[in-house]
Amino acid sequence: LNECDVIVSHSGMPPGLKLGKDKPRIHIAHGRPRSSFLLGQMDGNHVWAAYCEYAKDPRMKALVTLWPGFARYWRLVFPRVEEIPPFVDLERWRPGATGYGFGGQGGSPNVVICDIWRHDRDPFHSLFGFAAFAEKCPTARLHIYGLNDRDVQALGPVLDGLKARGVLGEVCGRRNDLLSIYGSADILLTPHRIATRTIREALACGLSVVAGSSMYTPYAADEENLEGVADALAAAWGDLQTNRAVVRRANRRRAEEEFNPERAARRMADLLREILSTQSRVSPGAGLATVSK
Repeated sequence: LNECDVIVSHSGMPPGLKLGKDKPRIHIAHGRPRSSFLLGQMDGNHVWAAYCEYAKDPRMKALVTLWPGFARYWRLVFPRVEEIPPFVDLERWRPGATGYGFGGQGGSPNVVICDIWRHDRDPFHSLFGFAAFAEKCPTARLHIYGLNDRDVQALGPVLDGLKARGVLGEVCGRRNDLLSIYGSADILLTPHRIATRTIREALACGLSVVAGSSMYTPYAADEENLEGVADALAAAWGDLQTNRAVVRRANRRRAEEEFNPERAARRMADLLREILSTQSRVSPGAGLATVSK
């Protein structure tokens, strides 16, 4: 840390850290603004207060957010916030039929929900939007991944209702094989508007996405507009039935255009160079350091 040019932190710099001396620092604000507020309100993890402290440190030159539009939130407490476009590993997440069987509970279409149930937004309303869609398409199946035991317990009556209608498929916790699941699914259903990991990865795999009023997919509706969600699911399914290959290629192309890692890397490199150019002294031959608490 003492020899590098810039310190880039991701989950925070430990208070009182002596290493790094007067090296300029950048912090990557991975969280969503309201989620970060709720972490402080509900869990005592005061992210906003931490960023206020960062703003007092002359070594901290910028916050970086990966979500277009979130800079306006963070600028209320930090003077310089830069937006870097979100990205995805296009080599890992790519189209390919896998033959995944959804635990023997597949349907037509297979709709998946893979979001983590966070404080600021969760797929609760999406379950009912799917139920409205399944009323007109009873062969559809909803597969839910990423649930913990508390989620399952609280959702028990809702899941039982879907099961009683015969439209609930596989339900389980976090999975390490989402690539195979995306490869065999028809539609990803999410309440999110921003480019969450699920949206980025699913599109990169060619999966159609039904999201909440999102700029990244033509199939979108407010999560609480259950009929709107049902209509968006019906539109996505209709297009897949008409020409699946064309739709999957278009989804992949959208990911390549919107979530190219090289574009994000160039923007980040430009920011680092610009910050270094303002420093009075730069050690020759030094490199970059990434710190995660």
